[in-house]
Amino acid sequence: MTRYHDRGNLKWIPFLMPEYIQLLHDYYVESHRLTLPPIDAQLQESWQFVLEEALMEGKELEITYYKEGSYLTLTGFIEQINREQGLLYVRSQKLTEIPLMRLVRIENG
Repeated sequence: MTRYHDRGNLKWIPFLMPEYIQLLHDYYVESHRLTLPPIDAQLQESWQFVLEEALMEGKELEITYYKEGSYLTLTGFIEQINREQGLLYVRSQKLTEIPLMRLVRIENG
């Protein structure tokens, strides 16, 4: 026996005008957009210690950061910490520049 499975809006997509398809896509992207969580000062201090230790000892870190409404995770080595500009430079396959205020999570790789 087969069970009925409703496909929702999927069955109507061929009949939609291109403008409506774009509006639905924009709505989907906007509704799934994440926000930057608040980070307390204690956590920032512990991250500062972990970053400096990784820079001095050459440890690999797994860094999650916020960019354009989503979280990105990067595994690599710390190249430089620029406190004046608030930037962190991480070398994985290429050199990546991450704003310090956009960090979400730091773990040992």
